[in-house]
Parts: sequence; C-alpha cells; structure tokens
Amino acid sequence: MRVVDFEQGPTPPAVVAEHVAVPETRPRERALVRLNMIASVDGGSAVAGLSGGLGNRDDHLVFGGLRGHADAVIVGMSTAIAEHYHPPESSGPQIYVVSSKPDVSANAALFESELVTLVLPADAPPVPAGVSELRAGSDGKVDLRELVEALVGKVVMVEGGPRLAGTMIGLGIIDEFFVTISPRVIAGESARVVHGTEADPALWTLRHGFVDDEGFLFLRYARR
Repeated sequence: MRVVDFEQGPTPPAVVAEHVAVPETRPRERALVRLNMIASVDGGSAVAGLSGGLGNRDDHLVFGGLRGHADAVIVGMSTAIAEHYHPPESSGPQIYVVSSKPDVSANAALFESELVTLVLPADAPPVPAGVSELRAGSDGKVDLRELVEALVGKVVMVEGGPRLAGTMIGLGIIDEFFVTISPRVIAGESARVVHGTEADPALWTLRHGFVDDEGFLFLRYARR
C-alpha cells in the first residue's frame, strides 16, 4: 500500500472518499465498527483537553466522511462533554453515549434529541425523564460487545475517548482504525489515543493512506 502525497495543493475529494469508503465485507454477528482518532507526532491525543486542537481541514473532511457513512456513533460520556457534542441533525446517525451513571446534567441539551441514546449497565439507576436509553452489561460496567451485537448490520463509528477506544480494541471489536497524525509535538501529559487493557499485538493491514499539503498523515488500518 503506497501512501499518496499531495504537497502541491488541496487533497482531491476523491481521495478522501476512497479513504473512508465502507468495505464490502462486514461481520455477520455484530456491527461493522470503525474507530477514528487523531494524535500528535509524539502520541498525544489532545491540546488543552480537546482533540480538535490537533486537527485541520482535511481531518474535518475525513471525520465528516466517516460520519456520513455511519448509521451510529459510539462515544464516551467524558468525550461528549469535553468536546461539546451537539444534538445531531435529523439526517445524522444515532449517537450512543456510554456511561456508568445516568447523570446527563453536564450536557443535558444533547439528550433532548431522539437521535441520542444513553447506554448504561442494567443495574444503573433510572435515567431522567425523556432520555432514551439502552441497557447492556452489569456490575456498573457497560458491556460494549453486547452493544455492538445489538447494532448488528449497521456501520458504527467510535469517536473516543482513549479509554473507551482501548477497551473496544482489547475486546477485538474494532474492525478498522482511522488515525490522523498531526504534525505537532505537544509534550505535556496528554493520554495516548488508545489506552487501557492490553490488546492483541498482531499486525493490522494498511488499507489506505495519504499526506496532505500541511503534512498531516491519514492512515486507515484493518484488523487482519
């Protein structure tokens, strides 16, 4: 797989479209799960607590392209709060916000949308009135495998944060990993884009890649 370089001008739309295209083959027993993250050159995942501080126009285009193909989005509550998630448009994907508790007060407006579902363990307390819910797991933890099995046949985009992504990688339920390498060195104490339980260290396959005119590297890996 050759990484395409566009130093002389804007990235052609066809390249972004190829980068985010949905694969023909999908799991039979659960959703097709795609993880999208961005990292600095030194492995950081956020600037001032926000991943958006690492991105550029092409990163936004890739994000939008992946969202456009997605039937559903999975995101952790901490990320939905920190990144100021807004209620999706009526044509957007269903957003599943993973949390161990039913407290939505930090972003109550998000949960006013019928397209937003709070995912909780079965033994969590009741949700506030009007909040859509899905129960999976027990003992205070959401069963993420059960969640993606409930979404069988759908294309799902996972948007973080790093611990949620790491848990799903460790469970072996991420099929594709899209990572943008931002040409920034940020140091500090920012977490890796994926962390948590150890995962299978087997090689993944590079499906597609390109470098834009600002030096951002876009990579798409698939689990073998």
